[in-house]
Amino acid sequence: MEINLKKNADAFVISISGSLDIYTSLDFKNFLETNIPNQPTSNLHVIINLEKLNYIDSSGIGMLIKQLNYVQELQGKFSIANMKPAIEKVFKVAGLTSYFQTISEDEYREKYAV
Repeated sequence: MEINLKKNADAFVISISGSLDIYTSLDFKNFLETNIPNQPTSNLHVIINLEKLNYIDSSGIGMLIKQLNYVQELQGKFSIANMKPAIEKVFKVAGLTSYFQTISEDEYREKYAV
């Protein structure tokens, strides 16, 4: 797994490539919690870009949920962008599509792609 961070005026965009699974989910947690402000703020927006994510298992989904809760505890907003159809199917089967706020490809490209 590779993780990259791009910060713009509106958001912290964290891009994940490879797999988010039992072997890599703690790396993701540590990266996010190290690289975003840990003080409550109403203008915090974290976007997880899954464009290059090839695989996710239940540990990866669980970690996304934990990080969603972490960001919400900081009074921030947490969004997911660019899910591939196979990844989106996992989210739908797990009943998580309404749990996570998603950003369309067009909106992501327009507002957050650098």
